[in-house]
Amino acid sequence: MLPYEPPTNRAGERQLALTRASREILQRRLGDVVRICAAHSPAAAAAFEREVGEAHDELLSTHSDDDFGQASELTASRLTLMGDDDLELDIRMRSLGGRLREVGGRALSRCQSRYLTLLGWSAINEGDEPLGPEVICLGLWALCREAARGLEEALTLLDRIEQRLLQQLPLIYGEIDDFLASQGVDAAPAERRQKAETGMATAPPPRNTASNGGTSSSALQEIIRQRTAGTPTAGSAPLTDDGSPQAGSPTLDTAALVMLNHLLARLAALEARTPAADPLAAHAANSSAPRSQDLDLPAGRPEAIVIDTMALIFDAIFESDELPDAIRAALGSLQIPMLKVAIIDPALLADEAHPARVLLNRLGHAALGLARSAPSSHPLCERLSRLAATTRTALGRQPVDLDAPLADLAELIDERERTIRVAAEPYVQMVRTHDNRRYASQLASTWLRTSLARTRSADIAAFLETYWLQVMISAAAGESPHGERWQRHSRTADDLIWSVLPKQSPDERKRLAGMASSLLRRIGEGLDEIGVATAERKPFLDRLFDLQTAALRNQPAATPATAETPAAPSANTFANRLADGTGNGSQLLASDGRQVRYLGNTVGERTAQKAAAASWQVGEWLRFSLPDAGPLCGLCCWQDPAGATVLLFNPDWSWAVATHRSVVARQMATGEARIVSRIGLFDAAAERALRRLSGG
Repeated sequence: MLPYEPPTNRAGERQLALTRASREILQRRLGDVVRICAAHSPAAAAAFEREVGEAHDELLSTHSDDDFGQASELTASRLTLMGDDDLELDIRMRSLGGRLREVGGRALSRCQSRYLTLLGWSAINEGDEPLGPEVICLGLWALCREAARGLEEALTLLDRIEQRLLQQLPLIYGEIDDFLASQGVDAAPAERRQKAETGMATAPPPRNTASNGGTSSSALQEIIRQRTAGTPTAGSAPLTDDGSPQAGSPTLDTAALVMLNHLLARLAALEARTPAADPLAAHAANSSAPRSQDLDLPAGRPEAIVIDTMALIFDAIFESDELPDAIRAALGSLQIPMLKVAIIDPALLADEAHPARVLLNRLGHAALGLARSAPSSHPLCERLSRLAATTRTALGRQPVDLDAPLADLAELIDERERTIRVAAEPYVQMVRTHDNRRYASQLASTWLRTSLARTRSADIAAFLETYWLQVMISAAAGESPHGERWQRHSRTADDLIWSVLPKQSPDERKRLAGMASSLLRRIGEGLDEIGVATAERKPFLDRLFDLQTAALRNQPAATPATAETPAAPSANTFANRLADGTGNGSQLLASDGRQVRYLGNTVGERTAQKAAAASWQVGEWLRFSLPDAGPLCGLCCWQDPAGATVLLFNPDWSWAVATHRSVVARQMATGEARIVSRIGLFDAAAERALRRLSGG
């Protein structure tokens, strides 16, 4: 969950709170990656996080617009001090920093741009970014000092970390960018951004690149210009307090003034027929937006073109099969007030940042995840209906001021999504436990293959697969392959395999005699951990005594008279069994009355790696499909540090969905899934209206 800072009235406190929260996201997410790769040294991971935080704060405190580049020199000096005696590691670290900057790309650029706004800086130099790759490299230096005993260990550790960092860094920067955007921090103006990004990738357009309205806005404006053929518009006229155009305005001729007064009066009469107190009635009465002919407007007038264009946009909004009737009713109550705004201010169709347009987009965003059948009594439907009524009142005043409803919508969206992510935490823990167990099983699978290749005893092989495998899974799930339990139980298995081999020298026989009792004790401890009863383990322990006795005499063990010698299980047999129980297939996880529909990776490894680097991330709404549940819309509430598994949740469901990113990536490629939080309601409708106007 993103850290939340309470609002403050003092700009300095707010700036400090937001920079601290951004730093904490960077530290925590990077720390998750490092802890996986350096699990044997928690102290090293802590040192990494601490150094990243200190470097971030130091770059903040040393920045100066008047002494541009000073912080870069400071960073370089710190790197030199750390790597002066280790030129090869220094070269490797700088090379890694370059790749991190390249993969950070636009995501880093967005964060940098918002930092310029947040901190009031005029520019920032490459290398000076408090969230930049150089800060991460400083953390990696601290990690190598703590976790590596020499150059080889350090290089091996960096190799292990690099791939995960390259996958995760765009997602981490994206999460920070989303957080700053949710707190109202805008990107820096273009001229400041260009200066700040000299030598770097140009900052991208706003996050809603799939459908942010920029293209459709300019195209709509051009179509209106062409169809009006230069006819003067009444829309730019200043208004009186009651919303009518001012007489004597130099922008209006007499005919235009009369027409605009007539038009606004007709719209007011239409609006008066549908009581604002009953949005469902309003939607029913205005299910088809008024056209220019309904208002007796001459064809070709700019006002007629605007009205017909807005009618097409509202028709497209009402055609959406993803909005509940209650939300469509709320939007329906706004269409005539929005028509009046568009006539008075044609910039509504040309400017994707127009407040009225942003408001409709936010209304659509606030309704994401609602079922098509959601009743008007649904708490969110009720709240949005009240906000629509407030907006209707604001649209009826002059001048139109939508700051309050826009702020209310932003607060509602933030509050709702934070609440959903908190509610998803128990499901997240279920998936973490499952993934941890699955990862442990995969590690144990590798261990078993190696161990089976080293034993010639069918009895020992059967014991390792049946019992000791579970001991190793438990050890890996509880700690890691570098943990004390894993190492201890692995040594026990090694000693067990060795103990039944024929002993040809006195020293070997002496060693076996000395370890026999301790080996039995260690085997017993491992079986205790997985709950094997005494009676169940007794046959193997009796057989082990016979095997070790034969080994002491340098003889092959006799075959038990009561049973045939079991065939040694193969590694392939085990792998198939493991895939059935804890592999990538679809499963239903259940705990404490909660359920998670777990979808495994169903595509190739290369596709999965590409999907792991996809741009969608925590905090975005996805519309996707389940084989037995049809289309669903859920909030991405969590992803594992490796970026592979994500959890989607919607409080209207009775369960959660966990899936590999590749599953959703495949659905996106076929059009079955999309990131709906990037698609503005008004913007998407404007694009459909544009296609109709263009004859497409």
